[in-house]
Amino acid sequence: MPLQTRQGPPKKRRSNTKSRSGCSTCKRRHIRCDEEHPQCRNCTKHKVKCSYHDTPSQAELLRKAPSLNRQPNARSISKARPWSAEAKTVVRHWRETRSMPISDDRIGATLDPQIFSNDDLHFVYQLVKNQHRLENMGVSKLTVASSYLPTFFRIIPWSRFAMNGVLALSAHQVASVTDSEYARLKKVRYQTLAIQELRECLSNLQPKHVDAALVTSLALLWLCEDMSSRGRIAAGISAILQTYERSDHQSEFCHMIAHAWGQTANIQTTPNPGCGNTSGLQKIIKEMRKFAEVLGDHEPDDGTWRQLILLIALAEDMVKVEPITSTDKQSEWFQLLHYNLPPPLRDLLTDKDLSSILMVNAYLHAVTLYSPPQLTQPCLIDLRVDLPSLLDETLQQVGSINAYVRLLKELKAIVLSR
Repeated sequence: MPLQTRQGPPKKRRSNTKSRSGCSTCKRRHIRCDEEHPQCRNCTKHKVKCSYHDTPSQAELLRKAPSLNRQPNARSISKARPWSAEAKTVVRHWRETRSMPISDDRIGATLDPQIFSNDDLHFVYQLVKNQHRLENMGVSKLTVASSYLPTFFRIIPWSRFAMNGVLALSAHQVASVTDSEYARLKKVRYQTLAIQELRECLSNLQPKHVDAALVTSLALLWLCEDMSSRGRIAAGISAILQTYERSDHQSEFCHMIAHAWGQTANIQTTPNPGCGNTSGLQKIIKEMRKFAEVLGDHEPDDGTWRQLILLIALAEDMVKVEPITSTDKQSEWFQLLHYNLPPPLRDLLTDKDLSSILMVNAYLHAVTLYSPPQLTQPCLIDLRVDLPSLLDETLQQVGSINAYVRLLKELKAIVLSR
């Protein structure tokens, strides 16, 4: 009997309705998971241990998030310098030739290597290298620090305390990407020196030191991990700007910061229907859950996936609480936003999925914009966020992924309806 052959074109495979973020057992069996922690119903029904027992729930992520960002990996704790052989060669050649290793007019960094230590030069080189890469990727304007750094690079050659502030920021980035304990120790050292020297400068602030004082203050602001420290630095920035406005000193950088500061300093006193809008937050949570489905099958320890789940949990926590929230709860929220707010350098600089990282970055800023006013002030005071513009730039980056474009347009519609 002749074999029967299929007529016509092959049928398209039906899309699977399984849960994208369900447990590994349900994924393997291609069935929908109800995502109950710590044991989903399907695993209970089949009397097997659910993988959720080994996966942190959203609530656990919410509790543990800050420590995840600060604690080094036990396997990688080392006081050895984190410099590669290539970086050592580049810095040695820099010192010999006095020529910047990366020449990029968009960055404009020029330093005399003879007056700085090897560690100083390595941290500057890493910062310039990272900035150069972000510029080439077209995403330097999508993070706060990288949008300011080109101006910082033009100021730090003339001020040691501004240099220490920027070096602390670089050491923080290096520690974030490499888990280097040495970089963490240097960050604390540079940070301490910058604080001491900034205090001395502010005790008798001269107009010619205003630019350097602002650079140092912003770098320290981004490194703060509690609201009280940020409050003190914010007060210092206000005092610096007042000195600038009373003087004849002309500075494009100071003018830019003064304009941004004036916009954000009145967040709490200016009526803003978006801040603390639980309806808006609920819409954003819904959009983030759609994105979680689109992301597909991600392992629980994937950095982008983890940040998204944490962000959803944080937004849900904000929706649940009363309008008047305790100081402890506000501090907890701030620490969690601080955990997410630094530029996603670890993923961007280790060849992770750029489009997904930028999507989470967009949701992060949307959540921050809709957070309660008492939290929005300390989080946005240094951000100069233009969210519609950020979403437009993100759209350009992810334009080849139709599902992402659709979700971003929905998010932009929510933001513009504020």
